[in-house]
Amino acid sequence: MSLPPTPNQGGPARPRLPRRAGRIAARALPLVALLLGVTVLADRLQGVEIEPVIPALAALAPVQWIGALLLTAISLWAVGQYDVVLHRAMASGVAPDRARKAGTKATALAQTIGFGSLTGALVRWRSLPDCDLWTVTRLSLLVTLSFFAALGLVVAVVTLSRSGDWIAAATVMALAGLLINRLGPLPGLPELRPGTALRLIFWTALDTCAAGLVLWLLLPSGLAVPVGAVVTAYLLALGAGLLSQSPGGVGAFELCLLGLLPQVPDPALMSAIIGYRIIYHLLPAGIALLLLIRPGQPMPRPALLLADAGPRLRALARAPHSEWGLAHQGADILMTRDHESGWLVRRAGATLVAIGKPLGAPALSALADHAARLGLAPALYKCSATTAARARRAGWHVARIAEEAILDPQTWRLDTPACRGLRRKLRSAAAAEVTIEVAPHCLPMAEMARVAAAWAQRSGGERGFSMGRFAPDLLHRQMVLLAWQDGLLVGFASFHQGRQDWSLDMMRQRGDAPDGTMMALLVAAIEAARNAGIEELSLAALPLPPAWLPARLRPRYDAWAGSPGLARFKHGFGPGYRPLYMAAPSRAGLLRAAVEIGAAIHRPAPLDAMPRLPDIELRAQPVQNGADTARRPFQLPVFRGRAPRHIDPTGPAHDRRAFPTSRNP
Repeated sequence: MSLPPTPNQGGPARPRLPRRAGRIAARALPLVALLLGVTVLADRLQGVEIEPVIPALAALAPVQWIGALLLTAISLWAVGQYDVVLHRAMASGVAPDRARKAGTKATALAQTIGFGSLTGALVRWRSLPDCDLWTVTRLSLLVTLSFFAALGLVVAVVTLSRSGDWIAAATVMALAGLLINRLGPLPGLPELRPGTALRLIFWTALDTCAAGLVLWLLLPSGLAVPVGAVVTAYLLALGAGLLSQSPGGVGAFELCLLGLLPQVPDPALMSAIIGYRIIYHLLPAGIALLLLIRPGQPMPRPALLLADAGPRLRALARAPHSEWGLAHQGADILMTRDHESGWLVRRAGATLVAIGKPLGAPALSALADHAARLGLAPALYKCSATTAARARRAGWHVARIAEEAILDPQTWRLDTPACRGLRRKLRSAAAAEVTIEVAPHCLPMAEMARVAAAWAQRSGGERGFSMGRFAPDLLHRQMVLLAWQDGLLVGFASFHQGRQDWSLDMMRQRGDAPDGTMMALLVAAIEAARNAGIEELSLAALPLPPAWLPARLRPRYDAWAGSPGLARFKHGFGPGYRPLYMAAPSRAGLLRAAVEIGAAIHRPAPLDAMPRLPDIELRAQPVQNGADTARRPFQLPVFRGRAPRHIDPTGPAHDRRAFPTSRNP
């Protein structure tokens, strides 16, 4: 009986040979392609006079060389942007300028030496010592694959446009747009968005078209060759050279150009190709090698960290303002390393927005640095006059955007002249037998959801970003007041709760709610805040038109923002007003942040798909003793203060009473 083959016998070892041979063949493919390309090119150039090539190069005007150098710089700068975009998609935490420099050096060497992904990974590893080899290898593969995909789209659109088939070109672009629109986060690319692909396509088009112009600019000045024909031929030749995997695409690149530009004499075209190789390949590769003599320095550790679990709860317990309750509705918290200071932040488009009052006095430079590591622009929103003054001293541009209506529950009185209209509304609510329930033990969530949905339908949808949205998880941690009429829920209001302040978050009522229902809810909230010892109650902000907006357009802005109705409603309580500001490092950044925040407010993402910040520190933190460094769930602490006098915490679930019309009728 024959025995099964042992590991030292031929049976199991045979399958390894084809795999090993395949790996060897794959590694040798670029060299084989180079030899084959050079052989075919030499055969193609037989009979071509080579003597005029060097004189043709020498005859080029200085302006042609200078223009070629400038276009090469533009092309390589665009190539570096590839790394910026993909580092952002990977949430690696590498600052854009470092990513751009590493990508430029990697491309300059890889396009000359060949073995693109391997060469690029090694150069990036040398330039970015804070990234491990696996990270830079993945990045290099992503750069290669995405560049091929983007180049294919650019080549297709340019070729079809050159041939006059605009319908086909538009169809290709439309199909690409539909495919890009379906992009979402992928494993290893947590920040991948449709905009990522669009940026890659844009930088690919800029890079390759600038490189094609280098070739066109180095043609002898006596030749009248259309620039579009040269750029189109260059794009096709570049694709062929990349597919051949030979160093610099030598052979395939030249053969394609010779075949696609028959109107250019071979000696003239070869002189332009040689000049292109010198300017676009050899010179950048030489500079990159010199720069790589000195290894890259590790980045300083980020001054701010994304608060997780315990630090997040401790920050919320010390929050400077009740509006930090937005942390339970998608906002993040960035803390300094000593956990003494921090920002409540949220992403709006490509802007990292710090909302409201900071905890302690975190540095604006730290916020700007953290935003840069994420590939975002920093901005402050609804900040106080003190924070705005700090930003102005730091060179940021500041604009007043709103006024926050505030009152002191301990001194507020209903019988003042300013509250005359409010007392009238309260009498209407009392006549309709509206009762107010304060801080119920059990929220009628189904009824509240129906009221909120009907309100959203009447109002054109809920607002987002820093404005209240119906979220059961958050409502269970807020001060909630319910308005009832004949056993039917007709409205409710909710407040963020801080240590010494409450802030109005949501007001929702039925379309047929009695007149004065919402006023009754807020007056009950003021009384509850007084009983709880709260020193400040905010009725939220009243938006102001931008200072630069022409006077004739301000009424339209007020109507769009709903300012007249909001102003009348808030004025009825006789509050004081506190200015709120917005700030960004530049005027352009301020305008961009305003547009992106406005879009986030009026077109908010679903609550379960709110954009969250990646933790750029997790990449560099080792896992010790099997600890899980992933983000842990947290519970938002509840600040109730002293219970209102008219609420018995041990009593029944619902304490309803008629709302008083006035203390001084």
